[in-house]
Amino acid sequence: MKDNIPLAVAYYTNGVNFRMSAERLQECLELDDAGRPKKLTAIPLYFLASHAAELFLKAALLKRGFAEADLRKYDYRHNLAALLQELQRKGVPVSSATAAVVHGLSEQHQTHQLRYTVLVDDGTRTYWPPLFLVFAALEELLLLTRISTHGV
Repeated sequence: MKDNIPLAVAYYTNGVNFRMSAERLQECLELDDAGRPKKLTAIPLYFLASHAAELFLKAALLKRGFAEADLRKYDYRHNLAALLQELQRKGVPVSSATAAVVHGLSEQHQTHQLRYTVLVDDGTRTYWPPLFLVFAALEELLLLTRISTHGV
């Protein structure tokens, strides 16, 4: 088996950078009573958070023996829901709140809506969860990048 740890560390490090950038953007956003941004200037924040989630999920899988070549397959490329499902198949517990955020972000991340078509009215509603849920999910995913000595 190829040593995936250096690549996992690179994914983890890049994920932390994307998360930190999202946190910086959060500082200047006005939120509604539910904790959602009021303006479209939050679009980059959701993109950064989604990409951080992807990198954390991939790092967690790599550290548990998932093959780098498999991560590059179409079924997993930018597919947060599929990456999460693989991690759960390996017996890694994920809270229902984090799973809901990951599943909510998955389609718009996989189809690059936040980068290109979020402002096009195609009948698809953009998933814009409260930021406290987004950052709580990222924190949990970050913790899942640790290597467990108990098989998960």
